[in-house]
Amino acid sequence: MSTIMKPAPKAADRETAKPPSPPPLEHRLCAEVRTLAEKVNAGGICVGSYDDRWVQQGLTRRRARLLCEPCAVRDGCLRMTVIEEALSIHVHGGSIHSLHGARGGVLGSARTEPVKELVEALKADTAGRKSRA
Repeated sequence: MSTIMKPAPKAADRETAKPPSPPPLEHRLCAEVRTLAEKVNAGGICVGSYDDRWVQQGLTRRRARLLCEPCAVRDGCLRMTVIEEALSIHVHGGSIHSLHGARGGVLGSARTEPVKELVEALKADTAGRKSRA
């Protein structure tokens, strides 16, 4: 069995070669959501619950916090929610005002700022990629 040896790249080629660009932010966030979803689905206290305690009308910040407080994956749930909501707005349009329910112990109205920031980061990443192309 013979092996074919490729010649080593010349020094000039190595200096001018561009490093590979990282994947789009949207792809990295989708991968993070998949990882977080596995953890949340395995240990979330709301998983498998068929009542509407987490999305009922008139839910207060205190009640949202109390609902999610005993959950072991609360922080991951909140991060996953912010990413999902930002991706949804970025990809499908929509409004920041449509966020609702208690996820990660935080109401939709309290998640608007981190979601807005992530939507802006997604827009900037997309625009930056288009300008480099």
